[in-house]
Amino acid sequence: MNLRKGFSTTLVVLIITFLMFNPSFSQVKKEERSSISGIIESIPEDFKFVVVKDTKVFITPNTKIVDEEGNLLKANDLQPKLYVKIETLRKSNSLFANKIILKIPKGV
Repeated sequence: MNLRKGFSTTLVVLIITFLMFNPSFSQVKKEERSSISGIIESIPEDFKFVVVKDTKVFITPNTKIVDEEGNLLKANDLQPKLYVKIETLRKSNSLFANKIILKIPKGV
Protein backbone atom coordinates (compact mmCIF):
# COMPACT_ATOMS: atom_id res chain seq x y z
CA MET A 1 0.00 0.00 0.00
CA ASN A 2 2.83 2.43 0.88
CA LEU A 3 4.59 1.61 -2.40
CA ARG A 4 1.43 2.35 -4.37
CA LYS A 5 0.84 5.63 -2.47
CA GLY A 6 4.46 6.69 -3.01
CA PHE A 7 4.26 5.91 -6.73
CA SER A 8 1.00 7.86 -7.09
CA THR A 9 2.44 10.87 -5.26
CA THR A 10 5.57 10.84 -7.41
CA LEU A 11 3.49 10.57 -10.58
CA VAL A 12 1.28 13.53 -9.57
CA VAL A 13 4.36 15.66 -8.77
CA LEU A 14 5.92 14.83 -12.16
CA ILE A 15 2.72 15.67 -14.04
CA ILE A 16 2.38 18.99 -12.26
CA THR A 17 6.04 19.78 -12.94
CA PHE A 18 5.65 19.10 -16.67
CA LEU A 19 2.49 21.21 -16.87
CA MET A 20 4.13 24.17 -15.17
CA PHE A 21 7.05 24.47 -17.56
CA ASN A 22 6.81 25.61 -21.16
CA PRO A 23 7.97 22.83 -23.48
CA SER A 24 11.08 24.72 -24.62
CA PHE A 25 12.45 21.54 -26.11
CA SER A 26 9.89 21.82 -28.90
CA GLN A 27 11.19 22.27 -32.45
CA VAL A 28 8.43 24.72 -33.40
CA LYS A 29 9.45 28.37 -33.23
CA LYS A 30 7.20 31.36 -33.60
CA GLU A 31 7.57 33.73 -36.49
CA GLU A 32 8.87 37.15 -35.57
CA ARG A 33 7.30 40.12 -37.32
CA SER A 34 9.23 43.31 -37.96
CA SER A 35 9.66 45.98 -40.60
CA ILE A 36 12.54 47.58 -42.43
CA SER A 37 12.53 50.84 -44.40
CA GLY A 38 15.10 52.19 -46.78
CA ILE A 39 16.40 52.41 -50.31
CA ILE A 40 16.50 49.26 -52.43
CA GLU A 41 20.21 48.66 -52.91
CA SER A 42 19.86 45.75 -55.31
CA ILE A 43 17.34 43.33 -56.73
CA PRO A 44 18.15 40.39 -59.04
CA GLU A 45 16.46 39.91 -62.40
CA ASP A 46 14.41 36.99 -61.08
CA PHE A 47 13.00 39.18 -58.23
CA LYS A 48 13.63 36.47 -55.59
CA PHE A 49 14.85 39.01 -53.01
CA VAL A 50 15.64 42.67 -52.40
CA VAL A 51 18.53 44.14 -50.44
CA VAL A 52 17.68 47.07 -48.15
CA LYS A 53 20.18 48.40 -45.59
CA ASP A 54 22.53 45.49 -46.35
CA THR A 55 19.72 43.06 -45.44
CA LYS A 56 18.48 40.42 -47.86
CA VAL A 57 14.68 40.07 -47.76
CA PHE A 58 13.18 37.21 -49.76
CA ILE A 59 10.13 37.79 -51.95
CA THR A 60 7.61 34.92 -52.07
CA PRO A 61 4.51 34.37 -54.20
CA ASN A 62 2.51 35.49 -51.14
CA THR A 63 4.32 38.83 -50.87
CA LYS A 64 1.94 41.73 -51.42
CA ILE A 65 3.50 44.68 -53.27
CA VAL A 66 1.57 47.96 -53.07
CA ASP A 67 2.06 51.69 -53.40
CA GLU A 68 1.23 54.15 -50.61
CA GLU A 69 -2.41 54.28 -51.69
CA GLY A 70 -2.80 50.50 -51.55
CA ASN A 71 -2.78 49.88 -55.31
CA LEU A 72 -1.36 46.46 -56.18
CA LEU A 73 1.94 46.47 -58.03
CA LYS A 74 4.06 43.78 -59.66
CA ALA A 75 7.54 42.67 -58.64
CA ASN A 76 9.04 44.28 -61.76
CA ASP A 77 7.87 47.67 -60.41
CA LEU A 78 10.59 47.34 -57.76
CA GLN A 79 13.81 49.02 -58.88
CA PRO A 80 17.09 49.92 -57.20
CA LYS A 81 17.17 53.37 -55.56
CA LEU A 82 13.44 53.36 -54.74
CA TYR A 83 12.37 53.89 -51.13
CA VAL A 84 10.33 51.04 -49.62
CA LYS A 85 8.90 49.91 -46.32
CA ILE A 86 8.91 46.12 -45.96
CA GLU A 87 6.84 44.22 -43.39
CA THR A 88 8.77 41.02 -42.72
CA LEU A 89 8.51 37.62 -41.10
CA ARG A 90 11.63 36.02 -39.67
CA LYS A 91 11.75 32.27 -40.16
CA SER A 92 14.91 30.51 -39.05
CA ASN A 93 17.70 32.88 -40.05
CA SER A 94 15.96 34.45 -43.05
CA LEU A 95 13.66 37.42 -43.59
CA PHE A 96 10.64 37.00 -45.84
CA ALA A 97 8.64 39.94 -47.17
CA ASN A 98 5.00 39.84 -46.16
CA LYS A 99 4.20 43.24 -47.66
CA ILE A 100 6.30 45.75 -49.59
CA ILE A 101 5.07 49.34 -49.67
CA LEU A 102 6.64 51.46 -52.39
CA LYS A 103 7.07 55.00 -51.06
CA ILE A 104 6.97 57.75 -53.65
CA PRO A 105 9.14 60.77 -52.81
CA LYS A 106 7.18 63.99 -52.32
CA GLY A 107 7.34 66.35 -55.25
CA VAL A 108 7.58 63.61 -57.91
